[in-house]
Amino acid sequence: MAFDSDVFGYKRNPKPRGVFSTEDSSLTFGGVNNPIGYLVQNWRVNYTQQVQELFEIGSNALYWSKGRPAGQGALGRVIGDHDADQPGNQGFFPDEAYDICDGGATMVLNAAGGACPAAQGIQALSKGVKITMSGVVVTAIGFQMAVNDVRLVENFTWRFAYMELGNYSNPNV
Repeated sequence: MAFDSDVFGYKRNPKPRGVFSTEDSSLTFGGVNNPIGYLVQNWRVNYTQQVQELFEIGSNALYWSKGRPAGQGALGRVIGDHDADQPGNQGFFPDEAYDICDGGATMVLNAAGGACPAAQGIQALSKGVKITMSGVVVTAIGFQMAVNDVRLVENFTWRFAYMELGNYSNPNV
């Protein structure tokens, strides 16, 4: 059946190309040989490269000065299945992530969005990413709780020196 446009003038297929689902989404976060799953509620990681534009006086010449990359991350998790993170307590981050004199830790984050099973004309969207961060140092830990929400939430921020990206690998398979 061919569709021209809907009542608002949008032209598109009536069925989606793919459907995301929260049912099978997954996240594991931990050391290289010890992936850990916690009650993570949100996370983000940024890796930026410094680039400075330089202009020459009296001409249209443009130059770029390349800086060094650096990364930072943030994560919020519900305390319940595991205690609050503490160095020496097999916590969320390894001990070397708390003391900058240790040079930081290596952490691996595997994340995949959930997907509905493939259906006729609709594909399963089950891609993910494996992020390896080196030189991870925790820079802040915070806690929060709201009156209408009895969950105690632990928040982390960290910095790291190096990032590698790879294909998602499910540590439970």
